[in-house]
Amino acid sequence: MIVTYIFHSGYAVTFDDFSVIIDYHSDVIDPEYGDYCVKDYLLNKKEDLYVVCTHSHSDHFNPEILLWKEQKPNIHYIFSKELLLSQKTSLKDAYYLDKEDVYEDEHIRIEAFGSTDVGNSFLFKHNDLWFFHAGDLNNWHWNEEVSKKEALTYENNFLCELELLAERTDHIHVAMFPIDPRLGRNYMRGAEQFVERIRTDYFLPMHFGECYDKANAFEKYASKHGCTYLAITHPGQSFRLY
Repeated sequence: MIVTYIFHSGYAVTFDDFSVIIDYHSDVIDPEYGDYCVKDYLLNKKEDLYVVCTHSHSDHFNPEILLWKEQKPNIHYIFSKELLLSQKTSLKDAYYLDKEDVYEDEHIRIEAFGSTDVGNSFLFKHNDLWFFHAGDLNNWHWNEEVSKKEALTYENNFLCELELLAERTDHIHVAMFPIDPRLGRNYMRGAEQFVERIRTDYFLPMHFGECYDKANAFEKYASKHGCTYLAITHPGQSFRLY
């Protein structure tokens, strides 16, 4: 299995018999081979491709993805229902999941969880391993900009969603989760609470812009909780996990 950081919150997970791309924003060139990760590689693989989108924000959803089916017939679109409700997509474009809904076929099981912004986060399973993409689920506390009471409300909302996820599984193989320095001094708080509550084998950051050093500062904390942090240094970076 190979996990590739595309850009922002976009990740691709490639298995032997299918691939998944989540929250595609824009394509990047593979630094090793010089080809585009999506249009030159994933869209030309003979195996099935699952295109997953957590919500309609422009940094998570690029309408270009709906054109990919013209190039690749064995493509499956699994979207948050929020995209349909926001009228960014139509009913025929995808299979839609609301919170607690499930998609399952011979390759993959995808379960929709909540968010502390809009849309959903997604937990998916393959070969008895659980993978999690948070979308915009995070402890968006903004505690340097809002009142203490308001910051606590944001935090409680996140902890409630985290608990629902923990009730479903207490062990995640790969987690893709926001570490956003815009939150100020405690920008890693949501990620800290995540690895404290759920045993996580591998942690990948997202939503950090160009602040690689600040995102990768989480490595020390993750290791204290038995979690391997995969440091991101550039778009198109891949990790072979097994």
